[in-house]
Amino acid sequence: MLLKDLWSLLASFAKTGAVAYGGGPSMVPILKAEVVERRKWIETDDFMDALAIGNALPGPIVTKMAAAIGYRKSGWLGVAAALLGIILPSAIVLLILIGFVSLVKDNPLVTSMLRGLRPVVVAMLAYAAWDMAPNAFKGRATWIIGAVALALMIFTSIHPALIIFAGAIVGIGMKL
Repeated sequence: MLLKDLWSLLASFAKTGAVAYGGGPSMVPILKAEVVERRKWIETDDFMDALAIGNALPGPIVTKMAAAIGYRKSGWLGVAAALLGIILPSAIVLLILIGFVSLVKDNPLVTSMLRGLRPVVVAMLAYAAWDMAPNAFKGRATWIIGAVALALMIFTSIHPALIIFAGAIVGIGMKL
């Protein structure tokens, strides 16, 4: 059973890593669809907790979420399987394409493709926020915290890590 679980983790995270473009945050809705809706390994609230913790720690968010979900599913071996799965697709493609980077960076077709992908990635991030909002905003206090955090990110140069830390402290202080 453990081997089957490890293979499932590796395959699911590799699939997510292979189809998600635009970096970690754009992978969040795809990862949620896979581990919450399709596989039902965790509930939405647990996914939100992993996302919150992942945002509070340094490094790529999806690798931290993969580690958390992998651990929950199959312990430390699950961590290894999930991390390998999420990292392997992009590592393989990077190794294959690294020799061609200098050749294609100024190609008009590549430039046009990237300009077309950017709004899709932003739309995926917006969808992730829209989809998770009902679980994140569960009362007036959480709406105020969210509004203040957004305002601080838009109108100040405060580092996002400090805003995340402040949100955690406020949550503790208000016993949310």
